[in-house]
Amino acid sequence: MYILIGSIILVSLIINQLKERPLTAKLYRLPLLLLFTACYSVTQMPFIKFGDLCILSLSLFLSFGFGMLQGRYTPLINHEGAWYIAGSVISLCVWFISVPIRYLLKYIFISLFHLTLHLDGPSSYVIYLFSIAGILLGRYTMLWLRHPSLVKNVAQNEQKLKRIRGVR
Repeated sequence: MYILIGSIILVSLIINQLKERPLTAKLYRLPLLLLFTACYSVTQMPFIKFGDLCILSLSLFLSFGFGMLQGRYTPLINHEGAWYIAGSVISLCVWFISVPIRYLLKYIFISLFHLTLHLDGPSSYVIYLFSIAGILLGRYTMLWLRHPSLVKNVAQNEQKLKRIRGVR
């Protein structure tokens, strides 16, 4: 039963990674919101130690790097004058590779540096928020570096998308 549920979740994640999304300002707000939420959650936890902060910051920066690599292989597609971000197989592979590397990073910190982590159990979600925010920020930062004129005109793209949706 767990294999079936895990397979369904994996397939839905793959489909979501390959799906086209309109280039809107919402794409940039979500990772920032995730990052602020994660930072606020960390400030509310009374038992955060140096090892936890090291893991969180390295997870964020490593995820940002993987996000930039993923953004390098993310194609932009123009449909009827509006721009869309599409997934690619290479960016999907980068995402798959980043997951075990993050677990390896946690293992290295615990085993080699003998740091005690307190972000386990119910507070372990914070690490994932930092990782997701880092990947998304890295991806959209690379898109901004690759296509600065498109990102500056996000508001115009949103207006084109509204016109296209209104015609249909």
